[in-house]
Amino acid sequence: MVFFIAALFVASLAMAQPHADITSIGTYNTATIKQCASENWATIVQDLNVSHDNTATITQCCSNSWNNKAFVYQTEYENTADVTQGGLNNLVKVMQWGRENDVKMKQGGNSNQAFITQHPQSFKNEVDFIQYGERLYATIDQKGSFNDVKLMQGGTGGIVDIDQDGCDNNIYGIGTNMWDSRPYAYFMGASLDVDQIGRDNTLKLWSGVAGATVDVLQNGVGNLATVYQGTGCTSCQVPCPPQDPRLCCPTGPGGPRW
Repeated sequence: MVFFIAALFVASLAMAQPHADITSIGTYNTATIKQCASENWATIVQDLNVSHDNTATITQCCSNSWNNKAFVYQTEYENTADVTQGGLNNLVKVMQWGRENDVKMKQGGNSNQAFITQHPQSFKNEVDFIQYGERLYATIDQKGSFNDVKLMQGGTGGIVDIDQDGCDNNIYGIGTNMWDSRPYAYFMGASLDVDQIGRDNTLKLWSGVAGATVDVLQNGVGNLATVYQGTGCTSCQVPCPPQDPRLCCPTGPGGPRW
């Protein structure tokens, strides 16, 4: 009911951009919104009466920013959501019902969308997701506990749909050195559909070819899938995920100095 009311409230704000709203009813919740230039609007609701020690941060800061939107709804306690946006026509919606869940989200470019939902009774699920480019879309939905998604999407025309249900399911990259055993999984698009259901299932991913389709379904216990798609595979050394300077950062390129 709370989320339904919040959704109606968000819809009512659509005609009043830019806008910032914080509703925290509970104890020791922390909410921060930073916005600059044009038509940004953001809403943080950390539920009513039952929430405590939740932290939500929304930063919509890059130059020439336009029509950015970010909504964060959190219940129960010790959930963390960090949303950063830049570019044009971006949308992020984060909803966390459970306890000690963590979402880190960055978007750069234009026409990006992301919906991240971690369900009631979820516990210690983590999403670290970066996307940039054009016309991208992402949905990440996690049920259970200790599930982890660490993924970067680059390029254009990508669609990402991830659903992890269970315990200790993981998505991350292919490690190339001893210093980073769990780098970002990288997907250049288009289309990625991952279902991992059960316990201790792992997808290790590098897909650096535009237009590549990766479809993984793992159901059970202890399954491991490794996908590497690239060009010029001579030594088959997996490159590091590209770092895009257009990603919005408060002190980075295009960002204000707070």
